Amino acid sequence: MGLGILDDHHLDHVPGTALLADMINAQEHQFHGRDTSGLKHGTGRNKDIVLVPQPSESPRDPLNWSIWKKDLLLVIISLDTAVVGAWGPMISPGYADMAAEFNISYNKLNGGLGWAIFAIGISCFITNGLAVKYGRRPVMILGNLLLFISSVWAYFAHSYNSLLASRIFGAIGMSPFEVLTTAVIGDIYFVHERGLRLAFWGLCLSVGVGGGSVISGYIIQDLGWNWTYGICAILYGVFIILIFLWVPETVYKRDPAYNLDLGTEDHTFDTLEVQEKTSENTHEIKAHDQHVESTATSNRMTVNAVYTGADEKPYTFWEELRLVRGVESDENLFWIIVRPFGMLLFPQVLYGFITYGLSTSWLVVMISVLAQLFSAPPYNFTVSAIGLISIGPLIAALLGFVAGPLNDWTVKKLARWNKGIYEPEFRLALNILTLIIGVVGFFGFGACLKNETPWIGPVFLYSLIWFAMSFLNIGVYGYITECHRNKAPEAFASINLRNIYSFGMNYFISDWISGSGVMEVFGTIGGLHIFICLLTIPMWIYGKRCRSLTARNRLFKKIQES
Repeated sequence: MGLGILDDHHLDHVPGTALLADMINAQEHQFHGRDTSGLKHGTGRNKDIVLVPQPSESPRDPLNWSIWKKDLLLVIISLDTAVVGAWGPMISPGYADMAAEFNISYNKLNGGLGWAIFAIGISCFITNGLAVKYGRRPVMILGNLLLFISSVWAYFAHSYNSLLASRIFGAIGMSPFEVLTTAVIGDIYFVHERGLRLAFWGLCLSVGVGGGSVISGYIIQDLGWNWTYGICAILYGVFIILIFLWVPETVYKRDPAYNLDLGTEDHTFDTLEVQEKTSENTHEIKAHDQHVESTATSNRMTVNAVYTGADEKPYTFWEELRLVRGVESDENLFWIIVRPFGMLLFPQVLYGFITYGLSTSWLVVMISVLAQLFSAPPYNFTVSAIGLISIGPLIAALLGFVAGPLNDWTVKKLARWNKGIYEPEFRLALNILTLIIGVVGFFGFGACLKNETPWIGPVFLYSLIWFAMSFLNIGVYGYITECHRNKAPEAFASINLRNIYSFGMNYFISDWISGSGVMEVFGTIGGLHIFICLLTIPMWIYGKRCRSLTARNRLFKKIQES
């Protein structure tokens, strides 16, 4: 048992488990009594950290890209995600006025426009399938194009039905950013680097979802709700250009032996042997005569071509501009599309759906009822004031960025305590913070509204809920990515079925609040939050055995291979 995680006795290597820290003193890298200095490591304070996965020798391998190229790609996608995140809830501050304009009830407007959330949940399966089959890049460009078209459409919409249709169409364009960004981060960054990058992406998403209303409230009040879509159309046009120029394809097929965290066999020493063999061949070239040199070169080229990818030439800038590089997977597109439904049977994915999926849904639903809660007495907020409520979540998101580096620091620390072995469950350690802070937030929010405290009380506690979710989201992002890195898009597509849950809640939460009162509603949500967070305990204890089961059981293998 490693730090409370039960060991598995069936497999030589459980997918997700990997050697991460191997320094036994200031000079020596060693694991199981063998020198592991031949493996590639981090630098500086991470010099004892084994790079997982190990990068190949190919210049086409995204793990070998320069850090500026990786981070520029991430910044573009993350800023795009912020606008995508804002696109859905940005008109919520104007719901009360829009309901009067369209002559419908607040609940009908809120629930009807929630069909866009439903569309995201369904279209994730299509966009995921296309991304697996043809690559991440073309699907992200397509998503922005659909959002551009839908935003122009919504700008000119003058009826409820037209607006509803434009939002459903645009929701299809939102879906790539629900499932692909985490996969891209898994494509280009090593395990010990992902927490920080996931936090940055999560920060941008939170700023968009929670903070977009700050700006849109003033836009709606001064220019009209349709101008929120007009501005988004301009931004999506810019992002189409940025992604086309500086977001190349991140899919790369390296030899399985480099993936120290995948497969049912431990490839740590296989990779080490190839590194050593390549190094020996290089020394032979320098030490022997021309005849031996030719032989060594031939041996080295065989190793490199078959195993390391060193014979591959880097893509030129113009080659990277291709919209579609070709077919990235030989799998049947239909089975790729339906696979995420089967992946909900995987314990880790089901856990992610319940924890991340449902908790995030509550945040989306809470945004949709802010106008209902704060435009009525005793608060009597204007449209712009309702938008300003989102300043709190915006600050919470900025503070919540600490969850990323703290998560990376935690997993490295736990790996060192665990004799150098990393387990994906280490990503879940900070869920204790989500439990404690979230309980205060949900119950306190309901109590403040019931007792009609000054507005600062419920607004602060609403922001606290966002802060609590930062730790949960980063943990689950990392956990699912590292349990199922080779099937991460499918896993996140299945998790995003939570949008159907959000859609359902959108339809009845307004009436639920009106009928039962805010204390009962948010007290119930707070109780569910406790239950959800406590699921981390069995996942921590039995997670490794669950990963083993899904790697060797015929049904689970069939789902992954279908």
